[in-house]
Amino acid sequence: MTDDRMPALTVRTRTVPEAVVVAAAGDLDLGTAPVLRTRARAALTGRPGALIVDLGAITFCGSAGLQVIAELVTATAAAELPFAVVTDRHAVLRSLQITRLDATVALHPTVDGAREWIRQRPGGVA
Repeated sequence: MTDDRMPALTVRTRTVPEAVVVAAAGDLDLGTAPVLRTRARAALTGRPGALIVDLGAITFCGSAGLQVIAELVTATAAAELPFAVVTDRHAVLRSLQITRLDATVALHPTVDGAREWIRQRPGGVA
């Protein structure tokens, strides 16, 4: 018997002039959070100018996903890198607000908005 279901989480990484963008789609939970953690950490090893994590296509974000975001806040702060999270999903935004992660990370509804925020920062990419 084959399993034709879509993966619970897909993660794609791309580079833009301002940052590396790690975009996740699907459910971000205990079983899938390690995928996002691994891909985002790998993106940081290249010492990008900034990190953008795009959660705009996340359908569910559990506590394990929030833990990954908290870890990335710490890692990017230690590396003195700007870090932005992209989402306009109410459930994800609400989770970030309840846990107060929204106070520690720059939230943007679009990747373009996050890129503009990075460009506007002192020392940002022109």
